[in-house]
Amino acid sequence: VRDTALFGLVAILLIGTGMIQGWNSDLLILNMGLISAIMALGVNLQWGFAGLFNIGVMGFVALGGLAAVLVSTEPVPEAWQAGVLLTVVAAVQAQKRLEGRTKTIATLVILVGGFFLYRAVFDPGKVAVEAVNPAVSGNLGGLNLPILLSWPVGGLLAAGAAWVIGKTALGLRSDYLAIATLGIAEIIIAVLKNEDWLARGVKNVIGLDRPVPYEIDLQQDPGFVERAASLGLDPVTASTLYTKVGYAILFTIVLLIILWLAQKALNSPWGRMMRAIRDNETAAEAMGKAV
Repeated sequence: VRDTALFGLVAILLIGTGMIQGWNSDLLILNMGLISAIMALGVNLQWGFAGLFNIGVMGFVALGGLAAVLVSTEPVPEAWQAGVLLTVVAAVQAQKRLEGRTKTIATLVILVGGFFLYRAVFDPGKVAVEAVNPAVSGNLGGLNLPILLSWPVGGLLAAGAAWVIGKTALGLRSDYLAIATLGIAEIIIAVLKNEDWLARGVKNVIGLDRPVPYEIDLQQDPGFVERAASLGLDPVTASTLYTKVGYAILFTIVLLIILWLAQKALNSPWGRMMRAIRDNETAAEAMGKAV
């Protein structure tokens, strides 16, 4: 009953905001709330159920932004011709072709001479890529695929980073886990900010696709303008409301899918293990106080 009352109160506040301050502001608040709810589900699985204080969420968010750039932006052919692709292919082939003792020796050589190899191979390629029309690109670009595909790709990148964090911080609890996850998140953010060749760093990325139509395109559509007029709305207001409602529908669908998956996971053996982590700690503290 309490949860229902709280949700009802939030709904009343949203309706009141729309009536007083305008539905554009109301939908903006709603969309931000839906995004925050999606991020909160991940925190709830770790902190809420297992009591594991993980503050590396912003690193996962940054990887989601990276996925959008790598998936939906257009590729930069000049950047790939600068030698990056050749370097990657050569490294992969070398690992596949070397076997046994030769592979071990080669690995040791690479580790010892890693710094020199980095400066000799990576730096020139990095400079060449960032020099390609740096005002609008200066990076490798993406795959020119629909932006919606970047959402699951971002989830996979975050999952990969979470696996690395889990292996690194295995056995850490409380403040130690918080510090470790914060450090790893800062490393991810620092790499994305400083490696311009990958996703332009802190520079603006132009040409990103959108899962909903652009407002200006809607305003130039005679059919949309006619429908907006029939509702008593001007094209500008109607187009902004249309796009924000579209985003709200997409975010709600993603939220419901993640909520369903979270519930399925919590009812699985893995979920029972997550809850047991906190239960065991609580029981241990209670036994300590009793003694």
